[in-house]
Amino acid sequence: MKQARAMRTRDQVLDAAAEEFALHGYAGTNLATVAVRTGMTKGALYGHFPSKKALADELVSQSTETWNTIGRSIAETACAPETALRALVLAVSRQMKHDIRFRAALRLAADCTMPAGGAPDLLDRIRREMAAAARDTQQQQDPYSPLATQPPDVVVHLLLTVAYGLSFAAERGAPGRSPATTDKVWELLLTALQLEEISTCHN
Repeated sequence: MKQARAMRTRDQVLDAAAEEFALHGYAGTNLATVAVRTGMTKGALYGHFPSKKALADELVSQSTETWNTIGRSIAETACAPETALRALVLAVSRQMKHDIRFRAALRLAADCTMPAGGAPDLLDRIRREMAAAARDTQQQQDPYSPLATQPPDVVVHLLLTVAYGLSFAAERGAPGRSPATTDKVWELLLTALQLEEISTCHN
């Protein structure tokens, strides 16, 4: 019972910290504010995590495991390179939209004020996997298609920028940023890159 309660409190701290990191980045997050979000004293919070870096590292570690699971699933089920690329793109968008810890981890990964740790590795892994899928897709597409005419790193940068931007707008409650609008943005972009949804696979 005591252990289960401690785990619940730990999860509460992680979620509160994720909210702060996602909104304010590493440098802008204060543990006193995290403590207020949880209703704990700062001393009680330190009983679970000794520092801001320990909190950030745990969020990144969990999100890395989450992404590893997602990546394995896509690799096992994608029937074509363009299917894999589309799935990776939408997985990033979905996780940023629905998983506050993942959103915080990617904010930390892009935050140059984050001390050395695993955060950049997570973002680099996502970029590498998407770039590899983009290269494989280019080999299957018409050489004059929008995707094939650009370096994979440029395509990945565009896709991740859109994912970040949509998530940021949603956090701020910007007008017109409804889920339906977000879906239409992705539909427009993926169609422009000729990554529209593929309903059947050919063995």
